[in-house]
Amino acid sequence: DCQNSILLFSDFPLQEISVKIKAKNRYGVGPPITSEAVVAPSDPITCKDDIIEPRIMVDAIFKDVVLLKAGESFRLDADIAGQPIPSMVWTKNGKEVENTMKLDVRFTELTTTLTNKDSIRSDGGEFVLTATNVGGFAKHIFNVKVLDRPGPPVGPLQVSNVTADNCVLTWAPPADDGGAKIEGYVIEKRESSRLVWTNVASDLQVTQHKVTKLLKGNEYIFRVIALNKYGLGEALESEPTIADNPYGIPDPPENPEVTAITKDSMVLMWQEPKSDGGTPITNYNIERKDRIGLRWVKCNKRKVKDLQFKATGMDHCYTQRTSPCNLLHHC
Repeated sequence: DCQNSILLFSDFPLQEISVKIKAKNRYGVGPPITSEAVVAPSDPITCKDDIIEPRIMVDAIFKDVVLLKAGESFRLDADIAGQPIPSMVWTKNGKEVENTMKLDVRFTELTTTLTNKDSIRSDGGEFVLTATNVGGFAKHIFNVKVLDRPGPPVGPLQVSNVTADNCVLTWAPPADDGGAKIEGYVIEKRESSRLVWTNVASDLQVTQHKVTKLLKGNEYIFRVIALNKYGLGEALESEPTIADNPYGIPDPPENPEVTAITKDSMVLMWQEPKSDGGTPITNYNIERKDRIGLRWVKCNKRKVKDLQFKATGMDHCYTQRTSPCNLLHHC
């Protein structure tokens, strides 16, 4: 190997001479080069290699994206040229590729191969081959795409508008579609005390769904799975959620009082209940019954939203009562 060698010859008679030089490597001796004839025997003779910038040569299939399915293997090949012989390195994501149990990189003097077995989605990407010598460098980017089932939908899986028998689930599409269009979503549920998942909905084309037919007081876990043409992907699970109403029955009105009593009417007044049960009072319901009777009869035909009501048609002694109404306690 000679880049810039100087050969000095001495003790030659004064006559015209020329020199032949041959290169040798582990495969044998190459053809000679012959120097020009010189007269002065003590002049140094310089031997220089030609410097050729590296080149990387690949098959046409490696100029496009290399597509394969999960579980398959791929092999990347390249031939190298240049003088002196270039050094080579494979990189991915800016880091040198190293041999593993499933990935194997090999080099010969002017060729290199990269082989990956049992490929998964993350094995794909850009593999950069770089060849370098004193004349410069060359690069080739191999694009590998492993097609697989989609990743999990982007979370969290939000559970909202929870009542005793339904709730609303909301999520976002997967960050990784597996290399194919998302064809839909599957929703499943299970009670926290059980291991078996049951189907809620399939082939959903949206990222929100109302789940119904829940049992009041039961704790549920939900999960959403994306689907592409290669199959169902990883699931996104929710936190445990108890099916129950976020509000309750309001307390009774405060301080009822009867005023303006006549022979056939009276005015009933009251104050708002201490607690509305977690949702605003919509109206009040007024009932009466005979003092010696058992059945309560509704007095108001329209919704009463004020804190008083005039009862008419009172022809004998009655007991009256008022009850507030909200979303849970309908009147």
